[in-house]
Amino acid sequence: MKKLLSLLLTVIMVLSMVSVAFAEEAVKITVFHYMVEGQKADGMVAIQEEFKAKYPDVNIEFENLAYSQGTDFWPQLETAIAAGDNPEIIMGNPGLYSSLIEEGYIMDLTGNETIKSLGLTDGDMGDVSYQGKWYAYPVDFKSWGVFYNVKMFKELGIEVPSTKTELLAVCQKLYDNSITPWAQWYADGASVDIEMRPIVWTEALANGDKDMFAKLMSGEKKIAEYPYFAKGLQEWADRMGSGWAANNATSNKQTDANEMFVSGKAGMLYQGTWNIGSIEQMIAGTDFEYGFFLCPMDDSGNTPVLNVQVDQAFMVNDKADQKEWAAKFMEFWLTDCMGMWSDFTYQPCITGATTENTPELLRSLLAAKASGNTACYGDFTAPFSSAFTAAYRKALTAWAVYCCTGQEASGVNSVDTCIQYMQTLFDEEIAKNAL
Repeated sequence: MKKLLSLLLTVIMVLSMVSVAFAEEAVKITVFHYMVEGQKADGMVAIQEEFKAKYPDVNIEFENLAYSQGTDFWPQLETAIAAGDNPEIIMGNPGLYSSLIEEGYIMDLTGNETIKSLGLTDGDMGDVSYQGKWYAYPVDFKSWGVFYNVKMFKELGIEVPSTKTELLAVCQKLYDNSITPWAQWYADGASVDIEMRPIVWTEALANGDKDMFAKLMSGEKKIAEYPYFAKGLQEWADRMGSGWAANNATSNKQTDANEMFVSGKAGMLYQGTWNIGSIEQMIAGTDFEYGFFLCPMDDSGNTPVLNVQVDQAFMVNDKADQKEWAAKFMEFWLTDCMGMWSDFTYQPCITGATTENTPELLRSLLAAKASGNTACYGDFTAPFSSAFTAAYRKALTAWAVYCCTGQEASGVNSVDTCIQYMQTLFDEEIAKNAL
């Protein structure tokens, strides 16, 4: 009996030592992201705290490193990986980080049961795929359209436009009342890009040109062979009008345009839905009211097509120390915390999740996506790479400068010269890839 008791005590002591060791196990998950908007970073931290609470016996620590997309995110990520300092989670759409995939840094998520259970569209999954395989967890989606000052529209008797002609009349009426029609932010590459998408994406997909971006990057096709680009440039120029552009249109960044819009210095703001949370923060405690509509591109009066692109998406580093915990965290986020994420960020969740706090604007975006009247970036066979995206936006910025100021930039002074400049930049990238 004494031997049995002694054996039991020994077993208990060993088990307690294992338990203590497990409780003291340190799991550090480093997240590289470019969510510089405060509400998004706060939302992720809240979800991380929920995850830690689910595993009280594991010492889980998160390190969140935020860098500005388009300026220092990619260089900082490259530097970290080159130094062997591998982050567990990397924010981004896989098509933009193909080199990391090809070098084995990104976990293949093809067939992941959690992702499969979400019931997402092919377009959604295309945004987190590369060469037919899944490489990222999609969290929410984005679109773009026109934010407008509700009080200003009411005071001037302006109705929400349903045609292009009506929209241009709104611009003129605002201008005639000494109000700048648009709060523009063309110092930011994303702004010039989204001005083109309602034409370029929508019409390319409608005409079956799903391989358009792939063929442009390979050199098989030239930009001039796709009429959508010339049409998009002209439609955008029409919205900038004659004298309608803000004096600071080409120097403004997103925060500048937000301030201009919220302060009543401009009647409308063409922006992405990722900006909803920023505007909500700015108007908290005020009586400012804004509305939102999809920008009409023609005079048909038909409901505009909703452009859709996965916004927040996260890849797991297959070479990171805690990759299993990183994947577990992302799956927890997708299954347990989507409503929480939407409440923090004012972003429409990819799963369609809502809570009692979900605002009407987000519900309308979710309904529009569910209707199927959409043009999804993920429906293209390949997205522009980071290099081609930068080249494309460089040419579009030159067009914005010419239309807003009348001054040539890089020889751009017409739709044709803009397309020629864009093709020159693309040819340079194609030549680099051939080396």
